[in-house]
Amino acid sequence: MSSTVFASRMQKIIVINLFTAFFILFSQNSHSQEKFPTGELTVKTQDTSYDFDIELALDDSHRQYGLMFRTNLPEMNGMLFIYEEKKRISMWMKNTFIPLDILFIDDDGKIIRIAKSQQPRSLSLIRSGGEAKAVLELNGGLTDKLNIAVGDEIIYPTFGNMKK
Repeated sequence: MSSTVFASRMQKIIVINLFTAFFILFSQNSHSQEKFPTGELTVKTQDTSYDFDIELALDDSHRQYGLMFRTNLPEMNGMLFIYEEKKRISMWMKNTFIPLDILFIDDDGKIIRIAKSQQPRSLSLIRSGGEAKAVLELNGGLTDKLNIAVGDEIIYPTFGNMKK
C-alpha cells in the first residue's frame, strides 16, 4: 500500500472518529439543556432565611442528568431532587463541571447531611448517611458562606412545612 493511500485512509478514520465523538458529546449535552420544572424554596438557618430559585428533578430521567454539563450556576440557584419515598441515596459528580454542596434532606425538611464542595467529574459515591426524601444541590462553598448547617430546615411543599 502506498503512503498516499494509507494517509487517505487514516484521514477518513480520523474524520469518522471526530464525527462520532462530536455526536456523543452533543447528544449528552442536549440532555443537560432539557427543561426542568422550576420553583422556589427557603433554607431556614438558626440566624436567618435564604430564598433560592430551583430546578426540580422529580423523575428518573431528570434525576439522571441533574446539573451535568453545566459550566455555571447562579449563586442563589440550585436543583432539588425529590424521591417518592424516603431512602438511602447516593449521588456522584460524573459529568458535573462545577463543585457542588450536596444537602441530604429528611421527609420533614431537616438537613441530615451536607457533602461540601464536591469535586467535579468525580465518580466517588456521595452517600446520604441515612434515609432521605430529597437532595438539594447548591454551588460549592455556599453552605459555608451562608452558615447553612445540618439541622437547618428546607421550607418547601414536599416537606409539609410551608406555614413556618
